[in-house]
Amino acid sequence: MAIDDVVEALFRRLCLRQRHQGVGAHMSLTELQIGFGVTEEQLGDAVTVARISDDLFVTFTAPDRLTLGPGRGARGARKEQPVR
Repeated sequence: MAIDDVVEALFRRLCLRQRHQGVGAHMSLTELQIGFGVTEEQLGDAVTVARISDDLFVTFTAPDRLTLGPGRGARGARKEQPVR
């Protein structure tokens, strides 16, 4: 899986988690790695890309847990809504 694909999957998975569990919902790095079927290095690269974006795509809530960064939660909720 290409890093861009992992970054997109990361965002989608965190959006889904937030939509079902509310703002501040987080996921462990292990949970994400297993769910995506990627190596630890691939996930680490994707997290780095997500964290260096201008609007802080993701943020750590603990050393091994991620959540959507400030302002991204609303975009995540909108992205998952069907287009009318």
